[in-house]
Amino acid sequence: MKNQVLLFLLVFSLQVTAQENLVSGVVTDATNTPILGVNVIVKGTSKGTQTNFDGQYSIVAQKDQILVFSFIGFKTLEVKIGDSKTVNVQLEESHEVLEEVVVMGYGTKKSERALSYAISDVVEGKVAGVSVTKGGDPKGYGNYRSGTLTAGEINDIENFGEWQDIIRDKEFQIIKENWGFHLENKLIITVKDKNGDGINNARVSLYSANQHATKPEMTTKTDVFGKSVLFKDVECNGKSDYYYVQVIHKDKIFGKKIKSNVKEVDFSTEDLSSYNNLDIMFTIDATGSMGDEMEYLKEELRDIIGRIDNTVVEKRIAMTFYRDHGDEYVVKDFDFTSNLNEAQTILDNQYAGGGGDYEEAVEKAMKIAMSKSWNANARARLLFLLLDAPPHLTEENVETIHQQIKIAQKDGIKIIPIVASGADKTVEMLMRFFSISTNGTYVFLTDDSGVGNPHLKPTTSKYEVEKLNDLIVRLIKKYANV
Repeated sequence: MKNQVLLFLLVFSLQVTAQENLVSGVVTDATNTPILGVNVIVKGTSKGTQTNFDGQYSIVAQKDQILVFSFIGFKTLEVKIGDSKTVNVQLEESHEVLEEVVVMGYGTKKSERALSYAISDVVEGKVAGVSVTKGGDPKGYGNYRSGTLTAGEINDIENFGEWQDIIRDKEFQIIKENWGFHLENKLIITVKDKNGDGINNARVSLYSANQHATKPEMTTKTDVFGKSVLFKDVECNGKSDYYYVQVIHKDKIFGKKIKSNVKEVDFSTEDLSSYNNLDIMFTIDATGSMGDEMEYLKEELRDIIGRIDNTVVEKRIAMTFYRDHGDEYVVKDFDFTSNLNEAQTILDNQYAGGGGDYEEAVEKAMKIAMSKSWNANARARLLFLLLDAPPHLTEENVETIHQQIKIAQKDGIKIIPIVASGADKTVEMLMRFFSISTNGTYVFLTDDSGVGNPHLKPTTSKYEVEKLNDLIVRLIKKYANV
């Protein structure tokens, strides 16, 4: 009997999956003008997306389901999908005044709450978890401006004592073991020239003295200040009484043997040539759950790209957008370009869509991002990872994540996560592992902007709230030392 039930459930699941299709279309007004920012929801589910600048949308749904199209100033429209994979609609203007009610939160897939509610309930603020603003949106929903989103930063490397206390929490210990990160025993290496200036891009490796190990525990590069942070427990291969630190730069090789309790090691070498290049990668979760903040994020990034310091001779931007398996795409990537206008155009053409469960294809995006043409001689290599959900927790994905982190470490790529609304503690702690592992820092959006769904309160004693664009520009200037 048990086997029969399992067989029935398997057949039923396959039938449901087979019925799902990628439905797409264009939303226009009475003059056939595309409408940006229209909420498109699969009625009775948590699936949602938003139209892009050309009024286009795409969403995974079944033929017997209903799509709900809603936007301020227009009548809400419900359309049954049927056999068609293309559903174009024309919205009719509404003459009813709703005090410019702004409804965000169609993409609350992470809370798995159904969104089959009446519009009147939304207007009256009766739907839990849906953000409703009355009396007008001062920032203009649909009229997105940079400087709107707010964020905070936690630099666990600079506040390592607090990090060591936080990681002892039982919940965080489980997350640590699930993802295999062990980052509690740090070692700071500094390489300077004879004048005391930092040597950039020197390769630093840490070897355990146990059994004359030939494979390094960790390898990374010094930053523009000549510093790198390594971890003696990164591989969790057991405690060693002694370690070897090796530094390679140009044709120079030098090293030291240190005791396990040593926390800092300094090296000095002759002044060698440095470079004035900057590589920045934006890797962005573009699933439907990001829709409540995606257009604002695009404006913030557009502003950031335009403000990158002119003292940097060559500035290159790359972008990677990702969703999940079964979506319109898994990863959409654009390699580095020094044409900032081109980068902004690429950004303009992206929109949120797809998704449906909590986890997303983070590991696939990281693998593509690490494979791009990073400049080995750049004064700084920064990867900003914007997301609201973790990768799927599987042995294969854990291995893939660790492989990409090792590549980032070896190539001196600092990962700076930017966590959006809807994230849970797994996302926070995993992203803090990412940032610590690669000598980066952790950034998170806050509720102070009034935009999007509720944001996770970080585990920390204190932080300052800043405008997101100002914070990111500050970090770029800090890590590039410009």
